[in-house]
Amino acid sequence: MTLIAFLAALGSAVLHAVWNTLARSRPEPGNGFGAIVVMAGVVALPIAAWRGVPTEPVVWAWLAVGIMFNATAIRLTMAAYRRLPLSLAYPLSRGSAPLMVAIVEFGLISHVLPAPGIMAGMAVVSGAVLLLAKSARSDDGLDRKGLLFTLGAAVCTAGFTLTDAQGVRVHGDPLSYGAMVAILNAIALPLIQRAEGKSLAGMMRGNIVFGFFASIVSMASYLLVLVAFMHGPVAPSSAIRETSVLFATLFAALFLGERPGPLRWAAIAIAAGGVALIRLS
Repeated sequence: MTLIAFLAALGSAVLHAVWNTLARSRPEPGNGFGAIVVMAGVVALPIAAWRGVPTEPVVWAWLAVGIMFNATAIRLTMAAYRRLPLSLAYPLSRGSAPLMVAIVEFGLISHVLPAPGIMAGMAVVSGAVLLLAKSARSDDGLDRKGLLFTLGAAVCTAGFTLTDAQGVRVHGDPLSYGAMVAILNAIALPLIQRAEGKSLAGMMRGNIVFGFFASIVSMASYLLVLVAFMHGPVAPSSAIRETSVLFATLFAALFLGERPGPLRWAAIAIAAGGVALIRLS
């Protein structure tokens, strides 16, 4: 794995944890998350004007499929954040996605297995991340519907990870591609809200300024992972990016008053070893 892909994926992980922690800190976390998605579309407009809009039909095909996965993942995550603490919902939804990505990428797309060290590192990272979720205590507010929402979000996350990787490689410009994805997400989410009988105004009330600044962090995280996809294999990059759960656990403890137990801290240490395996292989 190249150094640029590794650093881009790791930087994306840190920023992804930051903006998810910000969303979870809001009085209504689902609305905070949604406001970030909508305002990211606003932030993306000048980028699209500068870099241009993709014109290749095949890129738009990847965008169309990706937006269906992405919008569904966003909506499921919003629902999960209303029912589960960040230190549970976030690891569960993100931790299982890299293994799904690996199965599809190596089984159906590249047909080439990665180096044994990379495979071992991916397994260690994903296992450690899922260990974070399993470490949930009964006083964490465990909710069965919330767990189903997070698992659904994981499936959709794997889907848009693969479509994003294929689309940005064909297009060749992560800024242009990333901006268009953000704009499409910002259009899709209010439509989904309206279909559910919820208003965009209600979601954005009190969240516009917050959403604007948090969306800058969100956009930076997304653009960095697109850079990683362009310079390295998708599954290892995805696994490294999902170490964002490690940072999210730390942020939840420091800023949200959540109290991760010893098992969660052990999972963080295990995942760090998995990241080292990926980088050194």
